[in-house]
This record gives sequence, structure tokens and C-alpha cells, in this order.
Amino acid sequence: MQLGHLIGIAGAIGALIVVELKSVAKVKNARDFDKGGGKSGIWLVCGTLLGALIGGQSTIGTAQLAYVYGFSAIWFTLGAALGCFALYIGYVIPLRKSHETTLMEVIADQFGRRAEYIGSILCSTGILVSVVSNIIAAAALMVAMTGSSMITGCILAMVLMCLYVVFGGAIGAGMGGIVKVVLLYGMSLASIAAAIIMAGEIGPGTALDLDIKDLFARGVGKEICNCLSLVLGVLSTQTYAQAIWSAKSYHVARKAALLSGFLCIPVGFGGVLVGLYMRTEQLASPVEAFPMFLMEHLPPLIGGLGMGALLITVVTGGGGLILGVTTIFVRDILGRIRPEFLIGRKHIIAMRTAIVLTILFTGMTAMIMPGAIINDLGFLSMGLRGTVIFVPLTLALFFKNHFRNEAITLSMIIGPVVLIIATALKFETEPLLAGVFASIFTCLIGYKKSEKEAKINSEKN
Repeated sequence: MQLGHLIGIAGAIGALIVVELKSVAKVKNARDFDKGGGKSGIWLVCGTLLGALIGGQSTIGTAQLAYVYGFSAIWFTLGAALGCFALYIGYVIPLRKSHETTLMEVIADQFGRRAEYIGSILCSTGILVSVVSNIIAAAALMVAMTGSSMITGCILAMVLMCLYVVFGGAIGAGMGGIVKVVLLYGMSLASIAAAIIMAGEIGPGTALDLDIKDLFARGVGKEICNCLSLVLGVLSTQTYAQAIWSAKSYHVARKAALLSGFLCIPVGFGGVLVGLYMRTEQLASPVEAFPMFLMEHLPPLIGGLGMGALLITVVTGGGGLILGVTTIFVRDILGRIRPEFLIGRKHIIAMRTAIVLTILFTGMTAMIMPGAIINDLGFLSMGLRGTVIFVPLTLALFFKNHFRNEAITLSMIIGPVVLIIATALKFETEPLLAGVFASIFTCLIGYKKSEKEAKINSEKN
């Protein structure tokens, strides 16, 4: 690592530290920590969304997948973009009209506290899988930067994520996300330009052969379902809902969701080109594709800024997800047992304690599985969240009081169980589709045709 690399990395991290210090000053109460005070503008909301969406999976993970499978690596960021468009089209307004703080609270209002508890636990499990993948990506980056071991890289990643999110909450996630977007786009454009220049062109016979056949390298059904898992995961994840609730108006939230969708795609494309180009070189592990490209094929200062951008990307991506899962735990589980942790200073202390414990757990998990395909963990994570939350949330927002509580609660268990079994046993049916259809079928069993019965259920809730 040359001096230019160090200066670039320091500059990128310094920019993040400055905005984090400003975010700490803005957190004056629990509402500021959870929702950013409900006063965020388009770029702050967009920063929060992209801060979680464009993490290690969209950058280092996409380059890793492209190195192994080619053009099919684009499905992760394409699915994330479609998820943002789905938020824009149908979910922003009903979510904001709910006036809740967590997706579980939206479901509980319609289907009772039991559904909230079960959904909180299962959905949190899915988010934790994604946090693990971000820590693995961050550790790989640390190895490239410092020459340390993966375990040391995991420890450094845990420390940085903790410092990022434990102080600023939702405001910090948004401001850090803005810094990340600016740096990341500069890195992506530089990487795309460098890859094309070194390869000569994009096309058949070059290192950057975007063969349309590779778009479905692992099978049409699998790749489409991978994309669908991202769409469902975006609609079913606390972090993205928090971003929507933090906006100061409906219009701001919708525009931010739409803008985030468009901004996802170029970053994924850059990761694909980097992964394809690095196939021409021998790497110790495919996960090193993006970090080594920045170190070896860009001018030191630009490469350093890129490394800093990647570091911020994985830290803010993991940190945003950690904020979401701890919000679910504190508000939907701990807060129901001890209501005093829902208000005032105790709430902020509980959130920050839960964040530290979550980082410790996911970091230790990452240490025992450093060779995992990052985006496969991402697809699994999004699929788990989707099979637990998507159907009940959609029914709670759009089909109020027409489904029995027991059926909804059961669907939140059956969906992910079917997904896991189908994945483990390698059924011919795509596991995600099997899980979603099982959830829908279970809910339909509890459909109430009678308006009188629906009214009674509404009064009960």
C-alpha cells in the first residue's frame, strides 16, 4: 500500500467521521434516534435507503459473484432497484399512514401481539444473516488493506460498524449514506472506465464479455427467484421502512424511493465489470476481486479513495441493517416486556446496548464462515425476511380485518420453514416460491368472507 492509498482512505473515512459527529449532535430524543425526527429530506432518506441497500453484497459480493458466474451477478442490485420501485408504487403511502415505528407494529395492529413476537424473532434472523455477509465483505477488505488475517479483519469491521451506528441512529445512517453515495459513484465510474480501458472494449472476445447467456448462469428459475427475494426483502425489512418513516412528507418519501432504485443499478454494473476483468488474474479468493482491482489497477490516490468508499459501503450497509434489527428487538420484544425502554433516555441506552450485542454475535458468526459466497447469504437473508413478513404486511396494509389472526401467525412460521426445508433438500421447486406460496395458502385458510366477522375481528384488535 502506497502513500496515495493511505491519503485516499483517510480522506474518505474523515468525511464519514465529520458527518457522524454532526449526526450525534442532532440526536436529542428517542424519536430522532429511531426515525430521524420525521423531518428528513429527499437526500437524507435516499442516503438511508442506499446506506443499507448498497453494502458489501452490492459491491464486493457482486464482484465476487461475477468472478465466479459472470453477468448473472447483476441480479442482486437489479432486484434491490425493483424493490425500491415497488416501495414507490404501492407501499410508501400506506406505510406512512400507519404512523408506526416498526413493520411488526403494523402487523400487530391487525393480527395481534403473538404475530408481532413471532415475526420479530424470525425477521431478525433474516436480517442477521445479511449483517454477517457485510462483516465478511468488510473483513476481506481489511485483509487487502492491512495484510491481516480474516479474524483480525472481522474484529476491525465490528469496531467500525459499532462506532458508525451506535451514536447517530437513523440520522447517522442517513448522513453517512449520503457520503457513501458520493464516494461510491466516484469509485464506480473510475472502476468502469479503468476496466474498459484495460480490456479494450466491452463485448465478445474481451475480458468484459457480457454474454446474455451468463445472465442465467445458475438457471432461469434460480436467478429470477434471487431477484424476487431482493424485491420481497426490501418491502419486508425494517431499515427501509424506517427510511420511509423518517421523511418529512409522502412526496419526499416516494421521490427518495424512486431515486434510490435508479441509483442502485450503476453500482452493480461497476461491480460486474470489475469481477469479469479480474478473471484474467489469479486471486487467492474471489472475494478479493474488488479490493485488489482498486489496489493494483487505479492510481494510488483514486484507488485509496475507492478503498475508503468500499470500507464506508460495507460499514454503513451492515450498520443500517443492525439499526433495523435492534429497533425490532427493543420496540417489539423488550419494549412489550418493559415499557420504560420505549421512551426517553432509557430507550436510547437500550438501543445502543442491543447494537453492540448484535455486532458481537454477527461478528463471531462471520469468523467461522469466512469463505461463504457473500451474495448467496444476501439472497437467503432477503428470502427469509420476505417469507416471514411480506404476505402478512401486505394484508395488514391493503386488506384490513379480513383474515383470522391465527392463520396469519401460522403463515409467518410455515413460510420460512418451507423455504429452509426446500433449500436444504434441494427441491426442484424454487425454495423462495415454495415459501411464499405456503405463506399465502395458510393465510387464505383464515380468510373471512363475512363482513360481520370482519367487524368483530376489528373490534377485538
